[in-house]
Amino acid sequence: MTYDITKMTHAQFSIWLVPIVDRPLFESRERLVSLLTENADRETLETEFQEFYEGYCGLAFELEEPEAHLLSILKVSETFVPLQKRVAAVEAVRKTSPAGRIARRMSDRPLITDPQPEIKVSALSDDEFRVLMETLTNWELFAARERVAKLQKAAPSVAMTEQLKSAFLEFFVCYLELEQFLEDYYYDPDEGLELRPEVAERLERSVAEVEAGTAELIPLEEVAKELGVKLKCTR
Repeated sequence: MTYDITKMTHAQFSIWLVPIVDRPLFESRERLVSLLTENADRETLETEFQEFYEGYCGLAFELEEPEAHLLSILKVSETFVPLQKRVAAVEAVRKTSPAGRIARRMSDRPLITDPQPEIKVSALSDDEFRVLMETLTNWELFAARERVAKLQKAAPSVAMTEQLKSAFLEFFVCYLELEQFLEDYYYDPDEGLELRPEVAERLERSVAEVEAGTAELIPLEEVAKELGVKLKCTR
């Protein structure tokens, strides 16, 4: 459920923010920064980038529902003219549809009706991959998040609450800019992983049973646990 953040008190808004600003993405970013500082090898960076990307997907899902509401707030206030211009810049170059963006978070693959990403992350050279990691970890989103976290802890007042909400809206716009940047990249965390023969056989058998109407459906979470698969990009 999306609430009207303009009517929230400082305490209400701070609580509403928790699942958005306290996410694994931000912890992963700190680890990635450390690895870059240590000049870690490509394999190590890729392992952490998988966590970073899945954290980004989680943030995207949290912001998916309130996005229209947040955009409406930005559009009606002259206070946010600079942010309005940044949103307009994103929308002017955005290539993917809303459904396409959701599909990429769910399956790591764009819709065939959307323009296809031009850059395959796995095909980047080591130097190019490192530049991408540095670009992502230095994104303004992370500094904006720190400002939000600091204001959350400030003594409540009308002025401080407005500052917190303004800081969060800037954070939100930084997220939109990051989302637009990433749409040029194709990244599949599972690329190159082999499916065990017994798992492949079971999947084929399950598909056949479903098509025949004889399958006993099992919750996705139970299947993932049994197969040792980590579900990605869930709320």
